[in-house]
Amino acid sequence: MNWDKIRSKVMRSLKENLLTIATLAGVIIGVILGVCLKNSTDEPWSKRDAMYVSYIGKLFLNMLKCVIIPLIIPSLIASIGSMDLSLSGKVGLRAVVYYMATTVLAVILGIILVTSIRPGAGGIAEEDLQEQTTKRNITTADTLMDLLRNCFPPNIIQAGLQQYKTELVYPGEDKSMDMDTGATIDPADKSTWMFKSAWSNGTNILGLVIFSIVTGVAIAMCGEDGKPLLHFFESVSIVMMKVTTWIIHLAPIGVCFLVAGQLLEMKDIAGEFLKLGWYFFTVLLGLFIHGLIVLPTIYGLATRSLPFRFIANMGNPLATAFGTASSSATLPVTINALEEKNGVDPKIARFVLPIGATINMDGTALYEAVAALF
Repeated sequence: MNWDKIRSKVMRSLKENLLTIATLAGVIIGVILGVCLKNSTDEPWSKRDAMYVSYIGKLFLNMLKCVIIPLIIPSLIASIGSMDLSLSGKVGLRAVVYYMATTVLAVILGIILVTSIRPGAGGIAEEDLQEQTTKRNITTADTLMDLLRNCFPPNIIQAGLQQYKTELVYPGEDKSMDMDTGATIDPADKSTWMFKSAWSNGTNILGLVIFSIVTGVAIAMCGEDGKPLLHFFESVSIVMMKVTTWIIHLAPIGVCFLVAGQLLEMKDIAGEFLKLGWYFFTVLLGLFIHGLIVLPTIYGLATRSLPFRFIANMGNPLATAFGTASSSATLPVTINALEEKNGVDPKIARFVLPIGATINMDGTALYEAVAALF
């Protein structure tokens, strides 16, 4: 009788986590497929050949990206519009404080690891280091102002396609003068350089989130007059979540071919890992400590419960994030896992997660800290 209970529990657990297991299997099979195809011929794989392999994965990635905007905007508007305004303010404030705190912790962890391990002493070639740290000419002030500019896009339709950015115009090796103002342009001081406005391809998630928050607040303040619009966005949100669920079930196949295609685009898989071995190890160690020690500790302290079941239920988003390397593309999967498996209130999940996908970049913060000192 006990064996029957154990077997039924195991079967129920496997059934509940079948998609997660299949996605993880897709990652492993993708690695094996990529390595086998890479070693199947002595000739290097061309970009086109790698594209053929990753084609199915790219279609899956496009499907995920396609539902981001129609899922985020209605979900966020409906969540805020149906919440008490005082509650949404508290939730938003706590979310932003949490995001900022974890980002700072990630930077501190990266600095500690890079000063302790010193991966830069591993003999990496200077040209390889320059290739890894290449960045566009920009000042800190421009970056912060661009962030604020993108919060208020001039065209909400354009925000779904492009982001604003400031580009500096390189003045050359010698000092010159601005013909309009007479100010001196010093090549050594980027703050004196000429600049121009530019638009880069990519969804302006931050602008869409701000627009959605303001619209949701307006609906909540309108009371009964705003209910028809609120019901519309709730209906759209429900329909798009159903579409997202269909797409998520394609994750094992899509992730498999994405990973295989990425491996085929590498000139030398072993060489790529060995060339930046210590650097690679330092970043991965930092991500491991932050993701499996720091964040679960915060979860345990905040909820007074163990985080293992919560983390286990997030296996599918984690595997999808690994395969797609896109926080935005993983957002629909994360929302679905939180609501369906971890029992998070949809109003909270759909309010907090889109903001987090935009401003909560712990992994990037840790990586940048390591890269800067590396």
